[in-house]
Amino acid sequence: MDGLAISVDYDFVSKQVKLTWKDILYGIEKKYLPPDAAIEHAITEVSCNDDFPQQVMDLVSLHKSESESVYPFLMKLANQVTDENDEIMIEKWLYLLLEWVYKHKNSYSDPLSIVEQLYADFDYPELIATFIRYMPSDEPDLGSLELNEARLYKKWKSYLDSQKERFSNKIEGDFNY
Repeated sequence: MDGLAISVDYDFVSKQVKLTWKDILYGIEKKYLPPDAAIEHAITEVSCNDDFPQQVMDLVSLHKSESESVYPFLMKLANQVTDENDEIMIEKWLYLLLEWVYKHKNSYSDPLSIVEQLYADFDYPELIATFIRYMPSDEPDLGSLELNEARLYKKWKSYLDSQKERFSNKIEGDFNY
């Protein structure tokens, strides 16, 4: 995954899904999130939970300008996450990025090309193949580019709705150690 550079903010992703420390580390390593997202997540955890590892308090004590110092703490916290496999984490990030692009589609000259790049960057997941322009479709041509693309946008939105349902089971104060 080395193609598209999309960066989202912590506030956006934390409102979409329940994040683990493993998710945060992956997002920062892939440059989807800035390093200070780890500090923001630690602050959220401290405000929602009475019991947390020392590394969380260490992150809270960092200033945003020290965000490059998050890695040692973040690595330890991510290694403590026990209930999420890598495939789920990657699908979660695919959803988050596609949700971001969809919500900001008016900012892109060709949002479907961004979807195609994410499709490639995430190693061609079958999960989103139905709204990739160049993929064959079982459905008939609707007679115009605009109508065919409108159908792709509808499928994209349907995917987002199903993934939102899948990943939005947020439990306040549950940080999965």
